[in-house]
Amino acid sequence: MTSLELMTEEVQVWVASLDVADERYNALARLLPAEESERAAGLSPVAARRFVVARGVLRTLLSGFTGKPAHKLRFSYGNSGKPSLDGQDDIHFNISHSAELGLFAFAPDRPVGVDVENERPVRRLLDVAQRFMSEDELRALVDTEPDGRNAAFLRSWVVREARLKAEGKGVWAGSEKSWLPNLTHKLFAPRPRYIAAVAAPDSDWRLYTCAMTE
Repeated sequence: MTSLELMTEEVQVWVASLDVADERYNALARLLPAEESERAAGLSPVAARRFVVARGVLRTLLSGFTGKPAHKLRFSYGNSGKPSLDGQDDIHFNISHSAELGLFAFAPDRPVGVDVENERPVRRLLDVAQRFMSEDELRALVDTEPDGRNAAFLRSWVVREARLKAEGKGVWAGSEKSWLPNLTHKLFAPRPRYIAAVAAPDSDWRLYTCAMTE
């Protein structure tokens, strides 16, 4: 990939399809180290293929930003599994995928979190909301008209996940007080029938979305 650039006070979110032709898949698969290939081998065939594509795309983009060969990049992982790039503290990133769509968020000067969901009916919606959402979020959802409740839940969900991921937390972190009180987020639709959110500290950052092409 050609050289890419990140500017301060900027968050880039790259949007990519995870369903690719075999030639593209094979090229991306060759970028993965043994431990990532082994992780993919433990997944279902569809999930494994999308995992390989997502990790290959991530490595391709990071290579463009850092100038380092994609197959030589090494990651460290936080307590919740959020990756960071070994030996490179001037680039922050996060990934999310739902169905066949992957999102890849990057920032040079602050932690970032991203989440995407395809628009679909959520089973036992209120039970899920009661388990994971704050009292205020749950109250707002209950007050929403039933025919709009599913969309409202997904909007709230992607915001919650993006904010948790910006903090290096996972879904099981619950709704406890944030250690980044100045965290802000932006909602957007990366493609029809998908909803996404990206979060980062402060409010001075701009969001740029970019389409990943083969």
